[in-house]
Amino acid sequence: MKIMMVITGMQSGGAERVMATLCNELSKRNQVRLLVMKEKKTDYELKDNIEFVAGNVTNQSLLKSVRFVRQQMDDWQPQVVLSFMTKSNLITLLAKKMAKWKAPVIIAERANPNYTGSLLKVLRKFVYPSADGCVFQTKQAQKYYNDILNCNSIVLRNPLNPNFKVQLHQGVRTKRIVSVGRLSVEKNQRLLIESFSKIAVSYPEYSVEIFGEGPLRNELQSFINKKNLQSQVRLMGRKDNIQEYISDAEIFVLPSNSEGMPNALLEAMALGMACIATDCPIGGPAVIIENKKNGILVPMNESQIMADTLELLIGNDGLSSRLRAEAKKVVEHYDTEKVCAEWETYIRGVVSSIAKNGRS
Repeated sequence: MKIMMVITGMQSGGAERVMATLCNELSKRNQVRLLVMKEKKTDYELKDNIEFVAGNVTNQSLLKSVRFVRQQMDDWQPQVVLSFMTKSNLITLLAKKMAKWKAPVIIAERANPNYTGSLLKVLRKFVYPSADGCVFQTKQAQKYYNDILNCNSIVLRNPLNPNFKVQLHQGVRTKRIVSVGRLSVEKNQRLLIESFSKIAVSYPEYSVEIFGEGPLRNELQSFINKKNLQSQVRLMGRKDNIQEYISDAEIFVLPSNSEGMPNALLEAMALGMACIATDCPIGGPAVIIENKKNGILVPMNESQIMADTLELLIGNDGLSSRLRAEAKKVVEHYDTEKVCAEWETYIRGVVSSIAKNGRS
């Protein structure tokens, strides 16, 4: 098949990483063209046989983006188009309406729908019914769109990054609690800092390292200073090959208020770490973690419960060892080739259904 993939940009982020993985796997059996509205830059490896085309749209212009995608549809004439994330989905569906070449469009929703801006929410209600297929990360997200979509949708897993080197640490783990994510409101690293502040005096040998960059860096650093935790809590910045920095840590924490299918959590579990995550919408952590079997789920914004759970893992090596042993099994369940094959089966099913029954 000729498959056109569409996303705003390919610099940093979980959705961008999944897009790169899908492009690389699909290109083994199909002709793949990847469109980005922004500049031609990627933080993720793309195979040489993938056509990487940039719109270089300035000021995030919706109209210019729609024209760019519409022109690409008409010129390249793909058999199917797969778009990632709300803004790109809207652009792609609008482009389909304008295009002469009517390829089926499958959209993939990656974020908490309640976090979408008001304008995009309105546009979504009017534009999404024209989608020919839709992929969600969780049933919770899928349910939100029941009254909007007119197509058959599906819940599909994220593939583990094939370039993520799963090298299980041997020997004693370092007394570090680590977290990975953009420094932003929805990732809620403040909860981890607040929780650790409740037990820090009792465990002076432990430290917290938070990896990532974002708009809340200064605010989080001020909060660390306010709690007098400068010697134990550090903002580490964004790192390439993150596994090299966290693989020997004792505990991984995902304190988010919103998560789809969190890649950071999957990768921490693949490294055999004892993991704690908030049971947040749109339900990704609860899909990955079977509570107290391969990780621990805690309520959102409950700093005392998070602190108690940290203490539980610090003081119970038997429990931590059991969680680590079960956590690493995600490598099998989220295997790249297996998961991408499921995506391709769904894509081909949509194309076949359109060809047989008509729609686009």
